[in-house]
Amino acid sequence: MAQYLGDINARARGLRTHLLPAGDLERLARSGNLSALKRELDGLGYAPADAPATAPNLEKAIRRHAARQMALLDRWCGHDRRMTFAVLFEDEDRRSIQAILRGAAQGVASEARMTGLIPTTSLPERALQTLSGEPTPADVVRMLVLWNHPLGVALVNASSGPHPSLFDLEIELQRAFARRGVAHARKGGPQLVEYVEQVVDLMNVWSALLHFVERDPSIVDLTFVEGGRWLTRDLFHELMSLETMPQVEKRLAWELRKSSLASAFRGELDDLANLESRALRAQIDWQNRAARVDPSGPAPVIGFAMELRAEVRNLGGIIWGVALQAPAALIQAELVVA
Repeated sequence: MAQYLGDINARARGLRTHLLPAGDLERLARSGNLSALKRELDGLGYAPADAPATAPNLEKAIRRHAARQMALLDRWCGHDRRMTFAVLFEDEDRRSIQAILRGAAQGVASEARMTGLIPTTSLPERALQTLSGEPTPADVVRMLVLWNHPLGVALVNASSGPHPSLFDLEIELQRAFARRGVAHARKGGPQLVEYVEQVVDLMNVWSALLHFVERDPSIVDLTFVEGGRWLTRDLFHELMSLETMPQVEKRLAWELRKSSLASAFRGELDDLANLESRALRAQIDWQNRAARVDPSGPAPVIGFAMELRAEVRNLGGIIWGVALQAPAALIQAELVVA
C-alpha cells in the first residue's frame, strides 16, 4: 500500500511559494554593494537587521534560513515518513561532508568550507562549524564517527592510514550514500528511487569527465558507483576508450537523452563548472513534470529540496558577486532558474 503523502506534499508546495522568484534574484544581483544587498535581504526576511554587511555574515544568514526550511520539512515528515525521505537529508549531508573534506585537504579557511552548505537535523549549523574547523580529513571523519553519523562510519577504513587519500574518501562517501539511498528510496516508491539514480548517475558522469584524461581502464573499478540507471559500468568502460573529450560529451548526451538529465547535456559543455548548475536545473524541471503526472507522489517534496538547494546556490553567487563588484549581467547569467 502506497504511503499517504497528501499533507506533506501540500506543505512542500507551500514552502516552495516562499522561495525567491527569478525577478527577486535578478533584482538582488543588481545591488550596488553589500550594504544595499543586506537591506534587500532583510526586507525579504533572509537576513537579520543587526547582521554586519559582510559576505560571510550574509552567507551565514542564508544558510540558517535554509536550515529552518529543512527543519520544517523534517518535522512535518514525522516519525513514519522520516525514513521515506531520509535520502533527501542524507544527500545534503553527503554534499556537506564532501565539501568539508575537500576544504580540510586543501587547507581552506573554515568559513569558506561552509559555502553553499545546507544544515540538516543530523548535521546542523553547529556541527558543520565544528567539522569545518577540523585540520585534516581524518579528523573530520573522526568527529562524524564520534557522532555516529552513518556516512562517517562508512569512511573509517578509507581514513585509517597515515595519509588518507581524499580520492578514496570521496569515492567511499559516494558509495555509502548510494547504498543507503537505494535502500531508503525503495520505501518511498519509484520517484524516490529515480531521484537516487539521478544522483548516482551524476556522480559517475563527473568521474568519467574528470578522469577521462587518464585513459586508464582501472579507473572504472576505482571510481564507479553502483546504483545509477543510465550510466552503466560497461558504458563507463566505453567512455574511457574514446579518443577525445567532445566524443565523451556527445556519447553522454546520447545515452542520457531520455533521462532527467538530458537537458544538461544539450549543446557543448564549454565549462564543466556550469554542469552542476545545468544538472540542478534539469532535475528541478523533471520534478515539476513528475508532480504534474503524479501529484500524490513525492515529487513536490523532492522538488522543494532541489529548489532550496538552487536558492542557496543562487544567493551565495549573488553575495560574492556583489562583494567582488562583478557586473550584474554576469551574476544573473550564473543563476539557476528553472
